[in-house]
Amino acid sequence: MSSFTIKTNCRQSISAIVGVFTDVQWIALISFTMAVFVSYYSYLHNYTVLYGDAESHLNIAKRVVSSLTPGMAQLGGIWLPLPHILLIPFIYSDWLWRTGLAGSIVSGGAFIIASVYIYRLGFLITKHKGASFIGALSFIANPNILYLQSTPLTELTLIVFFVLSTYYFFRFLLEDGDLFMLVIAAFFGFCASLSRYDGWALVMMEIGVLCLYYFPFRFKQLATAVKEKSFRERWNLLEGRVLLFATLGCFGIILWLGWGWLILGDPLYFTHSQFSANSQQMNWLAKGELPAYHNFFVAIEYYFFTSIESGGMILSLLALVGALLFAFNGRARYRLYILLILLVPFFFNVLTLFLGQSVIFLPGVTPPTFEWTLFNVRYGSMMIPVFAIFLCYLFAQSKMFGRALIIVVLITQPLLFLIGFSPVLSLDDGRTGLSSAVAKMPDAQFWLASNYDYGMLLTDDFARTISIIRTPVPMENVIYIGNKPYWEESLVEPQKYARWIVMQRNDTVWKNLNDRPEVNARLFKYFNKVYTSEDILIFRRISDK
Repeated sequence: MSSFTIKTNCRQSISAIVGVFTDVQWIALISFTMAVFVSYYSYLHNYTVLYGDAESHLNIAKRVVSSLTPGMAQLGGIWLPLPHILLIPFIYSDWLWRTGLAGSIVSGGAFIIASVYIYRLGFLITKHKGASFIGALSFIANPNILYLQSTPLTELTLIVFFVLSTYYFFRFLLEDGDLFMLVIAAFFGFCASLSRYDGWALVMMEIGVLCLYYFPFRFKQLATAVKEKSFRERWNLLEGRVLLFATLGCFGIILWLGWGWLILGDPLYFTHSQFSANSQQMNWLAKGELPAYHNFFVAIEYYFFTSIESGGMILSLLALVGALLFAFNGRARYRLYILLILLVPFFFNVLTLFLGQSVIFLPGVTPPTFEWTLFNVRYGSMMIPVFAIFLCYLFAQSKMFGRALIIVVLITQPLLFLIGFSPVLSLDDGRTGLSSAVAKMPDAQFWLASNYDYGMLLTDDFARTISIIRTPVPMENVIYIGNKPYWEESLVEPQKYARWIVMQRNDTVWKNLNDRPEVNARLFKYFNKVYTSEDILIFRRISDK
């Protein structure tokens, strides 16, 4: 058999194997494999619930189905509800709850769907399968995304709905106003708006783009608009399309405002309550450690560099080149509208940094004199799907050398993460940053895990004194601020329900039981102090009678 025949047979065999799956199926298979592998790795190394926020998301979902006062009111009024609702089917299992794998299932599923639709979104813009494949792979191979998809954090939930809504909205634009695509885009915008507040910005931007798209006298159509349609006809189109999209797209926002009013008596509870992000940021401002507050250029600096480092320096810079090419390509249909929507994560995060609604601490940018220099860097991951789309566009526009360079960088960048040259910011923050639950784990945590036997435990969950999932305490035995009337009564008569009390200096339990003499006397009448440290006290009831 000749070498030519052997080569021909090999090519045919490879083609047959590759041809078993379509490009979309390959993306789904690769992303599924990576999701399972990395989630298992995170589980083995106890990375799944490194973040304090990760445990909080698990606990919110658990309390809906298993707590002293179960029910939908346990969803609270700060974090948006959809990520927790998606956790509920899996949180029934105590093992999935305590390990955090319930969150891995939800985030991993979102990761797989997002990967497929990043491919489809790239193809919608470029009509180039190879470029779309490269763009999707850049998303799939990003270590920050891979880590986040293994956790109960909400970034992947938002990313998947952002990508889905964007894809169908672009189809509506590029396919000459298919109303079914607009309705689907509105539905996924609705889901995004109930996942994270970034989703509100997405829906508002999509409405703004609709207004620009249907405005009666757009600049390029100024000369012909009157001939084609009257002002009134075009205005009716604008009004009809915006109402169609906004009725569903904004419904999530209306629901959340209504929820706050009905449950908490304040539709804007999430913006200014003691548990809100803004209230926490004001503490940083008082210390002089909120550098982006009312400083637009510093806000841009922080989010720009956080995004670049999250995406990988080299790949992100190539994606920026692709963005510039797209922005100045006069033949690209609706490029302004597409850019406005794709850049929503950047606009939103810069604005929230500027307004003091969020904070990011990034090593190399944050002054070393600050108490912490690593915090909330996972927000940069929201730009990784955007970088993937622009990298896809750059690949489609490049010649052979440019494409070869992109492929080399795509292979090299993950290796730079692996050898530590490029930091995996989201993982680092979970391990050693301010977001970490384990970096600040007190000895009291291990003492309670070893000594708890039975009975109800009173603790200020907002202070995160201890980690419930890392103790044998059942969730239905925890008394926290969301358990009415147990919480309020326990702060006056601690012996009424609790067998155990955990308090941390200056938390709500400490202030009500330790700092008030009349209640403190009752505390020591019924409880023994069984653990003492500088900041944490643990009490156990003397008698169960």
